[in-house]
Amino acid sequence: MHDVDAAFEMFTQRLGFPVSWPVESQAAWRNGAVWLGNCSLELLTPVPGATAGGAFFGRALASRGEGLFLIAFEPDSFDRAVEALNANGVPNSVYVSPRGEEARQYRSVFFASRATGGAQCFFCEYDPPFVPVDGGRGDMKVKKLDHVVIATGDLDDALQRWEQALGLKPDAALDRPLGAGFKVARLPIGDAFLELVQPVATEGRFYEQVQERGEGLFSISVEVDDLDEAVGYLRGKGVKVSGAEPSIWPGARLARISREDTHGVSIQLIERK
Repeated sequence: MHDVDAAFEMFTQRLGFPVSWPVESQAAWRNGAVWLGNCSLELLTPVPGATAGGAFFGRALASRGEGLFLIAFEPDSFDRAVEALNANGVPNSVYVSPRGEEARQYRSVFFASRATGGAQCFFCEYDPPFVPVDGGRGDMKVKKLDHVVIATGDLDDALQRWEQALGLKPDAALDRPLGAGFKVARLPIGDAFLELVQPVATEGRFYEQVQERGEGLFSISVEVDDLDEAVGYLRGKGVKVSGAEPSIWPGARLARISREDTHGVSIQLIERK
């Protein structure tokens, strides 16, 4: 984000997401987060001329602009997760925040986007007693993060890479539904899933968006209690949001919030019956 304070106000006051933690100043960035029911969506602005961590985010912001950037996973054991990456030949780099420099000490290990077919990811482990705050359901009545959409140019290759990097396997109970010019696979993780999507036609909305934005982290889908009510709430706040339409997944409907109103973050709202 170019301005995390403005983004945080937009997400909490107009979009109706509950707070996970308020905006804070760290050595390398300012950040805050909103609560998605089972995880947090962190909003971050790098501090110019700060440490290497700030420079890393600064370069990404300058080259990519605002929007989704990283997926953070919290493994049961950080050390075993790092060992598994090394054993599977996945390139990675471990970072430990210096004591006294950050408000919260943590360890993280980043693995290259080529290890997942385009998505930037890392494992993280915070020192206790830090835990994200359960901010409740908010004005949109958020239930949870439903899934994360990742665009790829080769679905089969991406599936192999995700299994190698994280041990994730596609849901064998599901065929790959063919949508409007694309095919997908679902990788369950906790009570959510990763949706890997490959365009198979040279036309259509998804193909055009992938041509514009490339492979990698594409959008997040947030489950709400009542889609029509959530859309009505957002429109009442002056937020641009599409009408409800069927999802490619059975028994679900979705609506898309305009990236103009989310600081570049692609967000779908989904209702499951």
